[in-house]
Amino acid sequence: MEGYLQKWVNPFQRWQKRYFILNDHILTYCDQPGGRSKGQIHLKVAGIDESKDDALRIIINTGTGQILLKAATVEEKNKWLIALKKNQEYCQRHQVFNYGQRIQELLTDIWSNFALFDEQLTYLQEKVTLSMYKEIRQYLKNGITLCCTLIEEAKIKLYGESDTIYESFDFENEIPLNTQTSNYSNRLEEQKQNQLENFNSNQFLESIKLLNPIKYNNIKFNRVYSRINITNEATRKCLPYKQDPDEKFAFWPFLKECIGKDLTRIPMPLLFHQPLSALQFFAASFEYYEILKQAARAEDPYKRMSYLIVFSLVRCILGIDCQKKFFNPVLGETYEYFTPEYKVISEQVCHHPPITAVHCESEDFILSITMEATVGFSGTSIKAKLPGLVHFRNKKTNEHMTYSFPSIAVKNLLFGKMYFEQVGEAIYTNHTTGDVAILTLKERSSEKDAHQVKAAIKDKHGNVRCQLSGYFHKEIYANNELIWKRNQADPESRWYYFYSHHILQLNHLNEDILRNIPQTDSRMRSDMRALECGFKDLGQEEKVRIEEKQRERRKIMEEKKQQHIPRFFKEEFDPISKRNQWVYLYNYEKEKHLIDLDLF
Repeated sequence: MEGYLQKWVNPFQRWQKRYFILNDHILTYCDQPGGRSKGQIHLKVAGIDESKDDALRIIINTGTGQILLKAATVEEKNKWLIALKKNQEYCQRHQVFNYGQRIQELLTDIWSNFALFDEQLTYLQEKVTLSMYKEIRQYLKNGITLCCTLIEEAKIKLYGESDTIYESFDFENEIPLNTQTSNYSNRLEEQKQNQLENFNSNQFLESIKLLNPIKYNNIKFNRVYSRINITNEATRKCLPYKQDPDEKFAFWPFLKECIGKDLTRIPMPLLFHQPLSALQFFAASFEYYEILKQAARAEDPYKRMSYLIVFSLVRCILGIDCQKKFFNPVLGETYEYFTPEYKVISEQVCHHPPITAVHCESEDFILSITMEATVGFSGTSIKAKLPGLVHFRNKKTNEHMTYSFPSIAVKNLLFGKMYFEQVGEAIYTNHTTGDVAILTLKERSSEKDAHQVKAAIKDKHGNVRCQLSGYFHKEIYANNELIWKRNQADPESRWYYFYSHHILQLNHLNEDILRNIPQTDSRMRSDMRALECGFKDLGQEEKVRIEEKQRERRKIMEEKKQQHIPRFFKEEFDPISKRNQWVYLYNYEKEKHLIDLDLF
């Protein structure tokens, strides 16, 4: 039997059309009929099955890997599946083993693989001169040599005693290595061809492998990335999976164990989350970057403060429609969001308490944020307190302004419709002019007064110079003049956590982005990637794995009496807030590819 099928190559080349020829127990494939063979699949001991997730897919487990094939129709898939299994069963029933030859082939294959492995170790030793690598190489080499020598001696002994002992091994139930040739050069050439198709033919992947092996391995060997397509599309219009906005999940079985505890120390189930890290959340506000630009460029100082107040409130929009929390960043996790007009850089600098440092800069301003959260559960609501100040430095006027965050409350966890709201006071101060504004956000008493904005800006003498009013989920006025209006939402956004076009790009991953970000970037998180693709069970497993990996790293550091040192921010005392703050070191773009952490 022969014909065209689609073969999965890797997350970048994705499905590629191949011409398959089934002859006896060998399935050969090439680009087109009569073309050069690109590889062979031996079916004698392979596992052949159909996919439960895709009616067109065939899965072949070779013992050393998994090969995915896809037919054009279900009928075509069934024909191939029947033919593959029929040929496999026939070969297994009629095969006559030459056991001596089989063991010799296996030993030859072991030695061939060992030679290739030793070649790679030598290459690594040339690249890295650390004594540790030399010791590991010698240890592995001695161990493999000893194992192969013992097998050789056992083979000779079995030959000498009796052929019946030799044949008592049930080879049919074993999964041997590739035994189609005992010639080392042919074996090496075939192995190189397989690697060429699977990974090394793509120069982009090869560049990642050489420049950042941690990032390369996190993609190559991760179950999530093996199931998704990474393209080079500059932007995206939606998420890969439509999420039911009315999805229900039981809070109480989980939350009843959390009463009175600090929720920042308790791992949350995946379904409580939306597919964004808290580091990415800060970049969400820059959908309204023009407002922040006006806070720097407006001629009237009270207008400048008005625009800054508006910008501080737009971050609340995401909590109105999407009633799910962000992923807690891993210690050392980073995030970058660069545009021609501004750059956002953030890093998780502390785990307990969780502290995030953010730096944003354009030609007009510098925005510095140190975010520390304390989260508590009372039984019917969750409340997060956010101490510290945001610093806004205006490059145009040399003004220095600060503002604080109100608290965040999550209400109706058990009964009624759950909602988020901002409560408490936020104080805005212009330390250059002495102007002050106090924004009070009250708990809603009805839908009518939900998200209401009322603030007064006073000069240094206490005179009211500007009044703000409106609703931060609709529009805001300064002295009855409209200064901000929420962007119109796409009706389809309800299927994608109510994300705007800007927010959809925050976790977008294409080849260019993947090339430029470090392996610690939030976009590399496989649990978030799985959630936005709808792989919820796999995403939960990945979330647990990443959290366990973080705990193990912390345990090792404690045993060695080491402390995590943030790479891009340093801690300094802030005389204005009377608290420590984290200040950007201006080294991210130079040093981001020097990070040696493996977080994900």
